[in-house]
Amino acid sequence: MDANGGLTGVERLGNTVRRVRGEWTPAVHALLEHLHTVGFSAAPRVLGVDGAVEVLSFVPGGGPTHSDDELAQVGELIRALHAATASFLPPPDARWQFMVGAPHAGAVICHNDLSPDNTIYEPAGTPSALIDWDLAAPAPPLWDVAWAAYRFVPLYDDETCGRLGFPVARQAERLRILCDAYDLRAREALLPTVCERVRVLYDTARVWGEAGRPGWRDVWKATRGKQWLRGLGHVEANSATWQRSLN
Repeated sequence: MDANGGLTGVERLGNTVRRVRGEWTPAVHALLEHLHTVGFSAAPRVLGVDGAVEVLSFVPGGGPTHSDDELAQVGELIRALHAATASFLPPPDARWQFMVGAPHAGAVICHNDLSPDNTIYEPAGTPSALIDWDLAAPAPPLWDVAWAAYRFVPLYDDETCGRLGFPVARQAERLRILCDAYDLRAREALLPTVCERVRVLYDTARVWGEAGRPGWRDVWKATRGKQWLRGLGHVEANSATWQRSLN
């Protein structure tokens, strides 16, 4: 289970999705409206608010196939997202939901929780939309790419990849596919940033979980973040080998 902003209550009603609002919701709504204004359609539409609940459009679709073509399309989609957010001017009173230890500034607005779980796919496996935007916030583009690498390649151990249906023992090759599709230039910084991003998730789950935040409390109580520490160890142990494939 992956802790993310979507751990707040979510309910589908017909063609809408309703979820509890937070202090970050107005800024996220402004971002989503901007994305559609500039032609980035791979995100839900803001339909309004209903008291303490935000109302978004429901995006229909399916799940991933974990193919290499699909991974390349994910990289292209992230690049398009960052290009679309580069012209976004946040409201003067914008408040974002920053994870513990995460960057608070950058050239783009990052989604901050890119993963197959937060991606909607067309029947052929084409990624068509990104959902669950509660953690969106300003950050360097690499912050998003690093987490996408961890979750979409993914950079899990072979047993976990096999259990979840991802390709096994092809991480170096798939890292390059993602980086090429995104057109990532500063590749020497990618894997250290992956490690930093995993540590931020661990720290966030611990701090927010111990503070009793809904959803996070349950994840922290059930796991104590062992899954992320295991993943971090795997990335650290293999970074030198993977980096050679990116140079």
